[in-house]
Amino acid sequence: MTQSQQNFRLIISYLIILLIPSALVRFFGLSDQFYLFTTITDSLGALLLLYFNYRGPKNSLEKHPLPLKKAIIWGISGILLALIVQIIAGSIDHLLFKNSTQSLNTLTLMTALKAQPWLIIILTIAAPTMEELVFRKAIFGGLSGRLNSVLAALISSLLFAVIHQDSHLIIYAAIGLFLCWLYRKTGSIYTTIISHAGMNLVVTLFYLSH
Repeated sequence: MTQSQQNFRLIISYLIILLIPSALVRFFGLSDQFYLFTTITDSLGALLLLYFNYRGPKNSLEKHPLPLKKAIIWGISGILLALIVQIIAGSIDHLLFKNSTQSLNTLTLMTALKAQPWLIIILTIAAPTMEELVFRKAIFGGLSGRLNSVLAALISSLLFAVIHQDSHLIIYAAIGLFLCWLYRKTGSIYTTIISHAGMNLVVTLFYLSH
């Protein structure tokens, strides 16, 4: 399998996984079970994409990865750095567009989480895993071999922001750019998965404690 085929497989599989819960609700009237089905499909989807990644070829960014210990350290450090990026980007977003500092997407998920605790699996494990494999590895990694790395990062990060369906595009794009930088620096998609998952966990715990 070529790298392009691998990237296409990751992206298409991700899009199908996202559509399955809505399709079940629409065609079978299972709206009360939407978040349960989403948790199941996203969890299985994350495992499937991890399997594809394990079996697929490495891209140009992964040819010389950091040693495992350093990659893990960067992953943990990246949690703090991602939170700092989020705070700075949030301030810029508020200054330029007068947007609320609270994300509607996050608030909606936090409200649902209080009623359906299993959603934490999506927020802190499944979603970050799939998003890193798609937006950082497949899109950024795939485009980096064809375009300037900065342009590849911008495209990947803008798509990452749009998929969240939130008005805080600057915040999501900034986080995406940071994770692209981290992926390029470490050569390991698992480093960015750790950082992304850890950031989501911290944000989730913060909202639940207030």
